[in-house]
Order: sequence, then structure tokens, then C-alpha cells
Amino acid sequence: MTRPDAAPARPRANDNTLRSFAPFADANSRVLVLGTMPGPEALRRQEFYGFKGNHFWRIMIDLLAPGHELAYAEKLDLMRKNRIAIWDVLHSCERMGAADSAIRNARPNDIPGLLARHPRIGAIFCNGTTSARLFGRFFAGAVSVPMIPLPSTSPANAAMPYAVKRGHWAVVIARARAPSARAPATGSRARR
Repeated sequence: MTRPDAAPARPRANDNTLRSFAPFADANSRVLVLGTMPGPEALRRQEFYGFKGNHFWRIMIDLLAPGHELAYAEKLDLMRKNRIAIWDVLHSCERMGAADSAIRNARPNDIPGLLARHPRIGAIFCNGTTSARLFGRFFAGAVSVPMIPLPSTSPANAAMPYAVKRGHWAVVIARARAPSARAPATGSRARR
């Protein structure tokens, strides 16, 4: 499983550019969850969804390991075991604070390249409207895998109750457990 990049993602001196992590994916990944760009606390901690107010990990644990308290490495292992890859639409951008609306000079990650390296991924889920909008801007027509927008797990999406968000996000688990339409043919099926 590819782990988040250990290189600093925080801006360097005289550089306001933020950089996302390396993708978290492996050969068994069936779905890809795309955020927009890690926020300041996630960048500081070097963790996907590292801000405690974000509901992403709470939702995933409620759906996959209810009642458990997990360290970050255990959360990633839970994603790996359930064939869920994680990344961000953006490779880099400038942004003051955590709001997606403050993003400037956005450059995309190589989503088509990731999908080529991990051909079992059969669905992409964008975490929030900005992620979905940027995905469409950069990858419309370049990616054949269906993209499904989901409600943001960010605390900025406070108008939507947690239980409703969790209900929407259950589709990620269902798709991760379903046979992948993009899975390469093997065994006797390949000879037919």
C-alpha cells in the first residue's frame, strides 16, 4: 500500500504553495476517495483528514469498525483491508486557512496515472462540492471511471446532520465490496 509522503507538505520559506500527500492505494483498491487538499492541521500532522473536526474517519469507523478507537496507522489499515484508496484532487495550490474557497493556483494530482497503476478502482467518490468541481475541471473526459459526489465531511458542512452524512457515505463501502468492473481478467475467464 502506498503510504502518504513523508516529505514536508507545509509551505517552504518564501513559498505559499501547499502540496498534498502521496496517494494511499494498492493493487486491491476498488474505490478512490478524493478530497480537495489537506487542511492546515492535516498538513501539520501529515495525515489524511487529520483535523479532528472532520467527520471522515468517524464515518469510516462507524461503518467499518463501530465502537473502536483507532490510531492513524490503524485507520489506514482499515481502509486497505476494505479496498478504499485515498488521495486529493489537487497536487498543489495556494490557500490561506482551511477553506476550499480560498484555493488559488491549483494544480491537479495525476489521477489518470493512479487509475492506470491501480486498474481495479471502479469508482471515484469526491468528498464535497469543491472536490467534485475541481475533478470535473481537470479530468472531464480524461477519466472513464465514474465519479460520485458525496457531501463534504468537513465541519464547514455543519448544516447536514452527521447521521445523514454517514448514510450518504455508506455507498463507498458498498462499492468497495462489489466486484470491480475494471478488474483485469484472470484464470479461466481470461481464456474464454
